[in-house]
Order: sequence, then structure tokens, then C-alpha cells
Amino acid sequence: MSSPHHDALPEDILPALRERAHAYRDAVIAGLQHLIAIPSVNPVGASSPGPEARAALRWMLEHAAALGFRVQNLDDIVGFVEYGPADAPEVVAVLAHLDVVPAGEGWTHPPFAGAIADGMIWGRGVEDDKGPAVSSLYALKALSDLALPLRRRIRLILGTLEESGDWSDIRHYEAREGRPTMGFTPDAHFPVICGEKGILNVTFRAQEPAASNPTHRPGLHVAAWHAGSAPNIVPAFAWAALSLDARRFEPALVSLQRSARRFAQHHPESQLQVMRAELFRERYPTEELPAEAQVVVAARGQEAHGALPWDGHNALQDLANFLAACKVANNAVGRLVHFAARHLGVGWDGAGLGIAAEHDKLGPTTVNLGMARGDAQQASITLNVRLTPPHTVATLAEKLRRVGEEAGLQVEIDPASMNPLFVDEDDALVVGLKRAYQLVTGRPAACAYIGGTTYAKAFPRMVAFGPLMPDEPMLAHQVDERVSLDSLVRNTEIYALALYFLAGA
Repeated sequence: MSSPHHDALPEDILPALRERAHAYRDAVIAGLQHLIAIPSVNPVGASSPGPEARAALRWMLEHAAALGFRVQNLDDIVGFVEYGPADAPEVVAVLAHLDVVPAGEGWTHPPFAGAIADGMIWGRGVEDDKGPAVSSLYALKALSDLALPLRRRIRLILGTLEESGDWSDIRHYEAREGRPTMGFTPDAHFPVICGEKGILNVTFRAQEPAASNPTHRPGLHVAAWHAGSAPNIVPAFAWAALSLDARRFEPALVSLQRSARRFAQHHPESQLQVMRAELFRERYPTEELPAEAQVVVAARGQEAHGALPWDGHNALQDLANFLAACKVANNAVGRLVHFAARHLGVGWDGAGLGIAAEHDKLGPTTVNLGMARGDAQQASITLNVRLTPPHTVATLAEKLRRVGEEAGLQVEIDPASMNPLFVDEDDALVVGLKRAYQLVTGRPAACAYIGGTTYAKAFPRMVAFGPLMPDEPMLAHQVDERVSLDSLVRNTEIYALALYFLAGA
């Protein structure tokens, strides 16, 4: 005799999956809280996961094994949870990641506590991407509870190096296990993401000759500057340390403060402060100023995802534009200050770099001035570019290299840069995901196109699918990242039905 669900129509299966998803509500929340408590932040540009990212991976696999699933840990770099016929040659994959971006400052609730308030769970990674990973795990649990027949294996692949842009975790998986047949990553929004902008990180470096003494050059002397924690985050805080002529210190300080007020009149969204170095050290004890710093210019902005620069306000751009207006000296930092002010200004469209472009589905190419580091001798800035056709990584890299070298800068293109992604809207993968979304939510489903980059670029026939509804705010990479508790259950239900459609008999 067949399973009671074997011949059931999807419409009959949905109520059973919904009941299972709601039954696991508390377990999903508790599991997510446990994961959030592991601060799985990797260093910028990391090529191997740090100890906390490895700990998150191990915990998730141990938890899945306790739920009765087959699991495998591939050298503490990537792992997977498997359900379905073990001998099935085809694999439907869910690609999620357990690493997160740095938390930043100014949270209402601690970023790694998983606090529950106002019907929401708060913490770094609840949206991107730990919450969707836990919902996907319990989607598999719902399917296994109902013993629904499957013709393909389902694998929840858990990466640890997505945010760093390295993705050697996924390459490690492919080398050991091969490519999945099709799948999705729960790392954007619904209904289905059929296209993504490309991504390219570029670092411009300025270096003074060893024998030079940049302090002798005319203009204000910038001893050091610092901004940003990752290229793909709009920086909310930036500072530059200045050393002034001791004989004219007080007049110079007053002049700088007056200039900051004038700058604010022309740039009302800016938040600049000019203060003595000792006051800055008192207010920001974790920031490391050089010993010669006498005055600090600090800029405040609004953090946002680097793919959506209009959602934030870039403190580093304000700082660079102000310093350029003050005609800082052309030491290593100063050269980058003038370069950023000239080629980026206050915009994000890349026009000053000669790379502005617009695509009918993907929208505009965007540029985020994400990081600044260095001192008078060696300094750098890093830009996160989300590229659209007609650009490719190769053509864009050539243009950026030319612009940088014309300014006398060294140019480094991130080798992990990726071209835009497009998946046919009529592909059976897309059709199945849209059908699941429509049945669970009752909403129409149409393909969407985004500026973000997800694991969907890792393999052919992969798309991003959830976790946000089209009308839910995107809070990934921002202070106070949070999702509703109800959305965790809803996503469990959507993913369960979607996986049944893709892998079912």
C-alpha cells in the first residue's frame, strides 16, 4: 500500500506541511538563538573560516544529525545535511551560509543575543543567513515527518565563507561532491530572483617612496585614516587624524571647525566633528590613533548593504570630500582623499569613474566606498562595485585599472569578482519555486532582479529564493537586523513545499 500522501495533490499536502511548520515554531526560534550566539564573523577577505564560523557549522550539523538526517562535515570548511533516497543520482540543493558580517555599533539589543522583542528576533544573521538556514533545516524535517516520496536527494549545503567573498568553501564542496542538479539559496527575497548584478571589489593603494618626507608638503597633514569593516557595507563611521603646526595650533583648529560648519551647510545630511585627539581617544577608546595625532575629523553616517547604497549614508565619502575641500597635503592618505573626492564625490553611480551604466532589469551599476586604511606612508581605499551589462568583470577591471594608474595609484582587483547572473524565467526550477510561493502566500509570483550577490552564482541552475517578502524591509548588514517570528514559520512552510516540488516523485 502506498504512503497516505503518495498520491496526494500538492494542494492536499500543503495543510500537512503547514501543520508541521507551525509545530516546529519553538524549535526554529531556539535553534536560531543558539546560532546567533556564535559570532561567526570572519576577517575581511578570509580564505578559510575562523573558529566561530567553524563552530557554527559544527553545531548546525550536530543539530541536524540529532533530528535524524545524514550529515557530513567537509574539513570544517563546508558541510551538508541530506534527506531523500541515498542512491538518487540527482541532487536539489539549498545553499545557505553561517558566516556573518561584523555587527557594528548602536544596536537596540545585543547583536549576538538573539533577543525577542516586539514579535521579532534580533541579531546579526537572523536574516542573512542563519534564520533561512534554520528554516530550511526544519523544512526538511517537515518533509521527513510526512515521509513524502522523493526521486532526488535534497542537500542543505552550509557554507562559511560567503560574506568574505572568497567562496573557497563552495569550491571545496564542488571538488569533493560535484555540482547539484539545481537549487536555490535563501539569501535575498521572494518571489524568485532570476538575475543578480555582478560584483567586483577593487582596492586603490597609495605609497610614498621610502626616502620621502610627506610632512614637509604644503597643506594639512593627514597622519592616518580609518573607515569601514567590510567592502560590502556602507560605512557609518570614518575618521582622519591630523597633525598641525604647533606654532599655529589653536588658529588652525578653529579654522577647521569653521570649515566643518560650512561643509554641513552645503551637505546637510553630513555629521562631521572636529575635535582634539585626546577627546577622540576618550570617546572612542577602541580606535587606534597614531602618536602624532593632534586633531581628529570624525564623520557619522548610516550603515546599509553595499548593494543598496541609497539606503544608507556614506560617512567615508563625507570625510573625503571635507578633507579635499580643506586641501590636505598629497601624502599617501591625501592622494586617496583627492582621488575619492574627484572620482566619487557624493554619488554611488560610478559616473566619476567612467563606469555608470543602466540595465533594463538589473538597474544601475553601483559603487560603495566601503573601506579606508593607512597612514602618511601607505594608505588604501576599497570599493564594492555591483556591475550590470554591458560591463563584465574583465571590461570593468580594465577601466578601473586605467583610472587608478592615471592617478599614480596601485590597483588590485579581487580575483573572486563575479559577472552578472541570469536564469531563464521558464526553467522548471523557477516554475516550481513560483508555484510553491503562490500556494503558500496566495500572492502572485513574478521574477525579480537584484543588486546583491548570493551563492546562486556558485552553480548553474541556481537562484535566490526568499527569505523576505517583497514588502518586508531588508535589514541585512545593518544595525538592528531583525525578522519577525512569524516569517520564520512562513519560510519553513514555503521551503518545504518548494523542495517537494523540486525533488518529489
